[in-house]
Amino acid sequence: MSATQGRSALASYRDAVAERIRAGESFGEVEDSIDTAAELRVQEKAALWLFAFSLRNPAEQHDPAEQQLDARAHLASLQ
Repeated sequence: MSATQGRSALASYRDAVAERIRAGESFGEVEDSIDTAAELRVQEKAALWLFAFSLRNPAEQHDPAEQQLDARAHLASLQ
């Protein structure tokens, strides 16, 4: 994913993420591309990840309790 001229990098990535999720690309693949986006700040990557997470395929969604455990484990690893 790359930014198009005249648009912010974040807006371009947001649109690309939405298209890739709608096209059926796995959340993991989209997540990896967000992680490697050199032109985005950490906060932008986090917001973009959350956006992608909200759009993910229902088949990839997990039990809410399991999601919360995963999120808490990730947060704990950052402390």
